[in-house]
Amino acid sequence: MKVTLNFLEKIHFTATARHFKDIHVDEPKSFHGTDLGPSSIEYILIGIGGCLGSSFVYCLNRNNVDIENLEIIVDGTLKHIDREKHLRLIDIKVNLYFTTRNNESSEKIDLCIKKFKEHCVVTNSIMDGIPVQVKVQQNKEKKN
Repeated sequence: MKVTLNFLEKIHFTATARHFKDIHVDEPKSFHGTDLGPSSIEYILIGIGGCLGSSFVYCLNRNNVDIENLEIIVDGTLKHIDREKHLRLIDIKVNLYFTTRNNESSEKIDLCIKKFKEHCVVTNSIMDGIPVQVKVQQNKEKKN
C-alpha cells in the first residue's frame, strides 16, 4: 500500500492513493497553510472514524442488522507538550451514533459493539505504535 504526495505551495500538497488523485492536504491559514484541504491530523481522525465505522457496519451486516443511520464523531486534542512547544495529538475520543431500520436483536447489536474494534486496522496500529522509518534524499537532477 503506497500513497504519493506532491508539494504545491506554502504547506499545501496533493496526494494520490490508488486511482484517487488530487486529494488535498493542507493546514489552516493560522498554521501557515492555504486552507485548501484537511490537515494531516484531520486525515488521521478521518482514517480512525472510517475504519471504526466500516468495521462496525461490516459486523452489523454480517449479523443481518439493517442499519438506517450512522454518524461518527472523532474528536482529537492537540497540545504543546514540551519546552520546544512541539504540537502532539494527545487524546482521541470517538462516538458512534446509530439507528437500525427494524427492531433488531439487541444480542446481535451487543455482539458487534463488543467485537468491532478488534477489526479496525487503523486504531489497532496506532494503539500498538507503528514504527516509522524516514529517509530524506536530495535529488540533484531537476525533473522536466
